[in-house]
Amino acid sequence: MSERTRAILLAAVVALGAVTGVAATGVAAADGGLEVAVDDADGEPTVTVTENDTAVENATVVVSVVDDDDENASYAGTGEYETDANGTVDLPAAEEDVTVAVTAAAGDDTASTTVDLEAPDGLELDVENAESEPVVTVTNDDDPVENASVNVTAVDENASYVGAGEYETDANGTVTLPTAEEDVTVNVTAEYDNESASETVDIEAPDGLEVAVDDTDGEPVVTVTDNGTAVENASVTVTTVDENATYAGAGEYETDEDGTVGLPAAEENVTVEVTAAYEGESVSTTVDLTVGDEDEAEGQPFGQLVREFIEDIEDREGGIGGAVSDFVTENNPGNAPDHAGGPGGPDDADDGDDAENETDAPGNAPDHAGPDGEDDDERGPPSDADPDREEDDDAEETEGDAEDDDADEEGEDADEDEEDEESAEDEEDEESAEDEAEDDADEEETEADEDADEDEADEEADDDDGEGGPPDHAGGPGGN
Repeated sequence: MSERTRAILLAAVVALGAVTGVAATGVAAADGGLEVAVDDADGEPTVTVTENDTAVENATVVVSVVDDDDENASYAGTGEYETDANGTVDLPAAEEDVTVAVTAAAGDDTASTTVDLEAPDGLELDVENAESEPVVTVTNDDDPVENASVNVTAVDENASYVGAGEYETDANGTVTLPTAEEDVTVNVTAEYDNESASETVDIEAPDGLEVAVDDTDGEPVVTVTDNGTAVENASVTVTTVDENATYAGAGEYETDEDGTVGLPAAEENVTVEVTAAYEGESVSTTVDLTVGDEDEAEGQPFGQLVREFIEDIEDREGGIGGAVSDFVTENNPGNAPDHAGGPGGPDDADDGDDAENETDAPGNAPDHAGPDGEDDDERGPPSDADPDREEDDDAEETEGDAEDDDADEEGEDADEDEEDEESAEDEEDEESAEDEAEDDADEEETEADEDADEDEADEEADDDDGEGGPPDHAGGPGGN
């Protein structure tokens, strides 16, 4: 190299610190068309010298450290080089991150640039999917390493992991480890070409099959998941914990595509066990179902309540007729409670009491009434009493007939109720069950009206008895 060329290169290197625009690109061009570029700055850098886009052979390249932040910075590739037939110079990889100046000279032209050289990553490993089947990936300078040795050991010597042992990476530089049976911390070490890299990883056992119940004070929703993912077509069984308790939602179900099953609201507080089964696994949970706010239900028509109840249990396997019948019987607003009275008040609700107390009505003589206050079969008015006695007898016979008719009608009502319940229990079709439930509601309301009419007739009969009183010839309290 001529003295003149050396002087030019030295001047270019000294002036390079003032050239900031070219440092970001790693490419610099001289006024005469000479250019210098540096590629692969994070591996083994390559310097390329061109003039008018043509490779320049035998161009002089000078590399020096210009890191102002670290005066002790060094780079093994500093020095003077000469380009080959392709106009290139290969530089060694940096051992640590460093900034260098690269100057090229050809003839009377020069070009310079600054480049940040990064030390290569070297051998590295990474562990992904640690919550299921862990995957170990080994790379060298970001490239996958095949046939690297991988060793897995538990950090805690008292802990165990089925995946502990020696492995070798595949063509993708990976090793797949088995799922942990319980949470465990492991140490993973990779070795390749006398280099090694290690990492400590917490491997989590998967959640497995899980079941949860939400909205326990309303219409409960059962959700089944497997490793956090919704399970479709899982079997769900609902049973009451207390064998004497009842719950309309007890039975067999199958989850939908969202892994859920909707259950009907509890009619009374009850504890149930919910079991989910899927692919040989099963899991159970016990929950308390409570009765929610009934204000809204009380304001709804009875027919709408029946339809909503059927919709709630339509997914249950098996017949729903029995459950619908029980719901109608327990919730029909036409069913009067035992203590409810008839039109005349609570005392008129029992026909039997009316029959027994008819003799207590005003004007009816007590059983012991008669001559000398003695009890005998011939007590009552004398044989020559007023003919109105016959009318009284007729009234008594009519009243007795009315009581018999009432008893017959009550027996018929009981038979009809029993037939309705049996029909509802045998009904398995959802639409038929709904229609029959509504018919039952109408029929029971009709029967309630008939009972009210009968009670009113009994009350009028009682009033007639009171007006009859004793015969005209009967004496007053003082007698005649």
